Amino acid sequence: MIIFGTRVRHKNIGDGEFFCPKCQASRRYAHKRAVRSFTLYFIPIFPIQQLGEFIECQTCGTTFEPSVRYVRGKPAPMHREIKQDLGKVMNSIKSRLDGGYPIEYMVRDLTAAGLDLGIARGAIEGAIGTQRRTCEQCNLTYSHTANTCAECGGALR
Repeated sequence: MIIFGTRVRHKNIGDGEFFCPKCQASRRYAHKRAVRSFTLYFIPIFPIQQLGEFIECQTCGTTFEPSVRYVRGKPAPMHREIKQDLGKVMNSIKSRLDGGYPIEYMVRDLTAAGLDLGIARGAIEGAIGTQRRTCEQCNLTYSHTANTCAECGGALR
């Protein structure tokens, strides 16, 4: 019995640093190429078709078109309170998020101040619960009380 078929494999063809639209921060990326190969007994023998290339954020795992690595967006400025007193920031989480501050920016501010990522996410969940609204244009997430995106002004779903 001969077993043959095809398989898609991803090959790293580069890496570097870029501004990740999902993380809203400068992150490491991997530039990858997808290739479909003919397989014999589940072993890739030769490439059949090049399927394309993409950029993968090494932090969040989101994939983007290759042109994104050249885009250097500017994240929202870090809240001034971070530099002064972490306690004040912790006490203002709910009011800032209910006022339309993106959850990703709050996570960034809290982790930049030295909090562990899990603790930062837990503090946010404790303040506003688990219901979220998302911007249809830039995919930022907000408290369920927010109505418009602070970044692009788009409607939240």
